[in-house]
Amino acid sequence: MEAEPESGPGPEFNSKEEAFAFYQAHAKSVGFSAIIKASRRSRISGNFIDAKFACTRYGAPPSHKPKRAPSRAKTDCKASMHVKRTPHGTWIISSFIKHHNHQISPIHSSPNPNNNVNNKASPSRKLKVKKIPQYLTFAQGDLQFLLNAFMSMQNENPNFFFAVDLNEEQRLRSVFWVDAKARLDYRHFSDVVLLDTTHVKNECRLPFVPFVGVNHHLQFLLLGLAFVSDGSESTYAWLMRNWLRAMGGLAPKVMLTDRDEVLKRAVAQVVPESCHCFCLWHVLGKVPEKLGRRIHGHGGEFMSGLSECVLRSRTKEQFEKRWGEMVERFDMGDESWLCEIYEDRKQWVPAFMNGRVLAGMSTVQRSEAMNCLFDKYVQRKTTMKEFLEQYRVVSRGKCEEEAKADFETLRRQPALKSPSPFGKQMVELYTNAVFKKFQGEVLGAVACHPRKESEDGAMKMFKVQDFEDNQDFVVTWNESTSEASCSCYSFEFNGYLCRHVMIVLQISGVHSIPPRYILKRWTKDAKKRDLSVADVVVSDSRAERYNNLCQRAFELGDEGSLSYETYIASVKALEEALRKCENLDGSIQRVREPNLPCFGSQEVSPEPEIIAMGVDSSWLQMENPNAQAAGLPCSYKSQQSIQKMDRLNSRAQNVDGYFSTQRIDFGMCHQLNSVAAIRNDYYCNQHGIQDRGQLNSIASIHDPCYMAPQRMQPMGQADGGSSSQPHGMEVKVKQLNSRHQSQ
Repeated sequence: MEAEPESGPGPEFNSKEEAFAFYQAHAKSVGFSAIIKASRRSRISGNFIDAKFACTRYGAPPSHKPKRAPSRAKTDCKASMHVKRTPHGTWIISSFIKHHNHQISPIHSSPNPNNNVNNKASPSRKLKVKKIPQYLTFAQGDLQFLLNAFMSMQNENPNFFFAVDLNEEQRLRSVFWVDAKARLDYRHFSDVVLLDTTHVKNECRLPFVPFVGVNHHLQFLLLGLAFVSDGSESTYAWLMRNWLRAMGGLAPKVMLTDRDEVLKRAVAQVVPESCHCFCLWHVLGKVPEKLGRRIHGHGGEFMSGLSECVLRSRTKEQFEKRWGEMVERFDMGDESWLCEIYEDRKQWVPAFMNGRVLAGMSTVQRSEAMNCLFDKYVQRKTTMKEFLEQYRVVSRGKCEEEAKADFETLRRQPALKSPSPFGKQMVELYTNAVFKKFQGEVLGAVACHPRKESEDGAMKMFKVQDFEDNQDFVVTWNESTSEASCSCYSFEFNGYLCRHVMIVLQISGVHSIPPRYILKRWTKDAKKRDLSVADVVVSDSRAERYNNLCQRAFELGDEGSLSYETYIASVKALEEALRKCENLDGSIQRVREPNLPCFGSQEVSPEPEIIAMGVDSSWLQMENPNAQAAGLPCSYKSQQSIQKMDRLNSRAQNVDGYFSTQRIDFGMCHQLNSVAAIRNDYYCNQHGIQDRGQLNSIASIHDPCYMAPQRMQPMGQADGGSSSQPHGMEVKVKQLNSRHQSQ
């Protein structure tokens, strides 16, 4: 009997691959194998427009004796699924045949709660549910390569930082790292940071999470990277806590993420002081996926109405009114997803921006550019070795790219293409890359026609007709406060004024950009610090003064290494400063501080800081971590008894500290040396530590002391060193490798 195709409402898919994955899951749950039988492309666009997935026994059997195994022989089975691409880009099931003309193998099937393609599995069938492992899986040798790469990067610059997180079985759950340049760049460009979780949601082989910023040349900054085992709230919270610690506890003004409830909770937990925004184009891009069927009959009317409501509403009240009218017009009041994004409107709708500046990080063009950038790092089959090798190549390339942009900005100015006073003003201030964008707005002002709509004292409202975009925009200008706003939200999105505001300023007799609209982050002086008394007078604590000097030294190294001339100037300045300090040391009596370790001191620093990282002894074992140039042979005595606890020194060590974890660490921990750490940190948990050492976050500049109220047991001793990388720094990870390869 010929199988009849089944039809009716079914799921929608974002791509042909997603549809095939769905059919494969169905095949696995029933007990057969699936293949892509056929697919067809459009002659006009070249894109796939339909596809047919079928049982491997689909097709007529051959007339001669088959060579293939009987289980794969053709039986003219008709079981299949036909999918087609809709005009909106989604894929729908056009026909589905579930009946097979041969025996299937239910013993090999597995339940799939997401499979709703008429899967009527027997309730008596006992099937084992496989738990998804909550740890990273690496190939043979990947872990050793990862740690060796971290050691190498730390040797190149001692301000390199990394942290790892282990699960209860001592398997690697997450690893995070950030290089020295990124830590320095963040001090200048901490206003907007994007946490990109795309590669976690896409289930890549390497679930890669970058922290992304943008510098004064409109170039992307990698402000930290991580491999994570899952997209849970605890994982993202751990990641953000360690990233925040690496950045000296300085939270960004704006944290950008995709719209996600898990990320929403994690950001609120770790950086509540940051303004958490969702990428506008990520929210709008989800509309066809979430509302495809409901808006299909309305053509492009719904999307036009949504764009008008979201992008053209000048005030919160106007947005609320337009949103209500849109929902009522298209009868969308029962759409749960639409209700959800409305509840989150303060985090993505421009009318609720309240002066927040996103520095171009939420535009469509920047989103596409970021995707192209990260495609260089991670593809579905990229190995960890390939990733790290490519990461180092691209990192060096981006440093050279920034140095080249710095040189070009200092060497020549872009040519002025108009006599506008705004262009003459900003060509002196903006970097070349930013000025070219700004000059496009200056030139576009000639295509704008402003008309005053109303005036209330110093407040004026204009309607600006933009003939280039063929749209009208509303601009408000307050002469007394020099405040302006435009319904195009260019300043909020990009960080510089739009053509509509400039034409209003021009007819209002204002011939220079108000200072409030000149962001330092886009200027040639973006990385120059305004030295103040507050910057100089840090604290009465010598440890904090030391910490501050080290941070400034890294900045000097970054700037002083740009050219031979800056290098010579930096060396001379350092030598002069050292001579002055030596002269002052001879005339000022040194005072021993109670919270600073020195020869024979037995005090405890009163300043607590907590960090959680535990490592099993089978995971990391250091051989001969001995070298030269140990720092001050100091130790602290806690309020409890610390018996026979010695140091595992690192190169250029200055201050020792002890740490308590925020979560319980399992197993015995040993130390992975920070080859150039300024302080050596012992980690302990609330259950007491026996023979537990340290997994150092590399080059922590200052980590005050914190002790758990339990007693600490003896720990071994070794000296740290200053050699580039001693032969004994090989890390044994065989047992961890075997664990990660077990599944």
